[in-house]
Amino acid sequence: MNLSGQPTPPTSPEPPGSSSPSSCSTRSPGPGGPGSAQGAPPPPAAGGKERGGKKCVDRFSPEYRQRRERNNIAVRKSRDKAKRRNQEMQQKLLELSAENEKLHKKIEQLTRDLTSLRHFFKQLPSASFLQPGSGTDCR
Repeated sequence: MNLSGQPTPPTSPEPPGSSSPSSCSTRSPGPGGPGSAQGAPPPPAAGGKERGGKKCVDRFSPEYRQRRERNNIAVRKSRDKAKRRNQEMQQKLLELSAENEKLHKKIEQLTRDLTSLRHFFKQLPSASFLQPGSGTDCR
C-alpha cells in the first residue's frame, strides 16, 4: 500500500506461464521444504531470472553475503567521497567569498583614490603641471 491508503498497482502484467515472484524463495527452505533436499539452493526460476531481471539468489549463501559486503564497502566509500567533495566545496566557497570581499574593498579604495585625484587635478590651474614646450600629452 502507498501513503494514500490505495493499493499500489502492479508495474506490468505477468505473462502467462511465467513463474510468480513467490517461486523464488529468498530464504533457505525449512526442514522438509517442498521439493528440495535440506541445505540445497532453491531451483532457479524460468531461465534463471525472476521478473524484474534479478537473479534468484539465496540471501544466506556465502556468495550473496560476500557480494553484499563488497557492495556495502563500495557504498560507504562512495558516500565518504561525496562528503569529502562537499566539504572541499564548502571550504573553497569560504575562501572565494573572502577573496571576493577583499577585492570589492580594494575597488572601493581605488575608486576613492581616483575621485580624490580627479578633485585634486581640477583644483590646479589648467596647465600648471605641463612643462612649457615639452609637447607631450598627459592623457
